[in-house]
This record gives sequence, structure tokens and C-alpha cells, in this order.
Amino acid sequence: MMALQGVRRLMESDLYTPKNSGSQMWIGHYALGLLFYFTINMAIWIEAGVPVLNRAVPFIDWTKHMTPDPMVQKFPSNGETLKVVILPPAILTFHFLQHSYHSYLHSLRTEHSTYQLPSHPYFPHLLCPHYSCEVMIYLLLSLLAAPAGGWVNWTLFTATVFVAVNLGVTANGTRAWYIKNFGKERVGGRKRMVPGVW
Repeated sequence: MMALQGVRRLMESDLYTPKNSGSQMWIGHYALGLLFYFTINMAIWIEAGVPVLNRAVPFIDWTKHMTPDPMVQKFPSNGETLKVVILPPAILTFHFLQHSYHSYLHSLRTEHSTYQLPSHPYFPHLLCPHYSCEVMIYLLLSLLAAPAGGWVNWTLFTATVFVAVNLGVTANGTRAWYIKNFGKERVGGRKRMVPGVW
């Protein structure tokens, strides 16, 4: 699921970056994005991979691996099954929604590189629903990757908090930009990322 997120975002960046645009990304933001994707994937690999590798090394209490443990469940619990059945489709739904919002925003650019005020079905209520989707993807991933007996994977939950804060700051800037370019009256009571709240 993390690979899907990275590949989709990379493809969208390439597809939806206007070649004639005069806008530029700040190098610090670019570096932060690369660092985030690198560190979160390394953290997930270390968290999941190192214990598996340690169990496979013969000199680390290898007798545990020879005798079956009668307490180990052979099949996932109902909660685990429910998690695997519900969360992946929910994550894919937020992927689809975010992609549709990005496509919509890209379509608003005119020949003269100016934007229009979004009027997508969710934009009248939220200024940045694509940011909301990004946060939801990471939140649902943190639930999906929760260890047995746990509610959340803390590595991915930490990533969720980072993404929410980072995009929250960007959403503030986006709202200020909309007000500056379209007026406070036209922006109205639209919330930044959380419907009815913020």
C-alpha cells in the first residue's frame, strides 16, 4: 500500500505539473518530501523486516521454531479478518478520491496559467479535500498495519501526524491564497480540511 501511495504521487506529480508554469516548489519542501518518503519506508521495513530476519537466524533460540506453539492462532481472529476486508477498499477509495481531486484541480488551469475557484462537489465545503484524503490514507494504513493485538501501527500513525501537520500548514496558505485571489465572500465558510470543523 505504501508503494502504491509513492508511485501514484510520483505519477501525479509528473502528469499534473504544467510544463509552462512559472510556479516553483521551495527546495526545502522538495527535500522534506523526499526525506519523508525515504524515512517512512525505511522505518516500515526495519519494523517489519528485522524481527522476521531475527527469527530466521538459526543461532537465536532456534528450538522455538522447531516446536509448534499450541497457543499460536492458525487463522486470523474476526477482528483481523474484518480489518483486512474493510481497510484496503477504504484506502483505495481515498486514493481514487484524491486522484480525482488532483485531476479536477489540474483541469482548472487555463491557457494563461491562472486558476479558477474550485466548484467540485466537495470543494464548496472544503478548500483542500485532497489533503484530507492524504491524511485518511495514512491513518487507515496505520490501522491496517497494526500489530496483532494492537489498534495502531505507531510508525505509520506518526507519519499520519506529520502529514496532517504539514498539509494543515499548507491548507492555511491555500486558504489565504484563495481569499487574496477570489475574495473572502466567494471563499465563504469553506473549511480547510475537516468538514464542519477546520
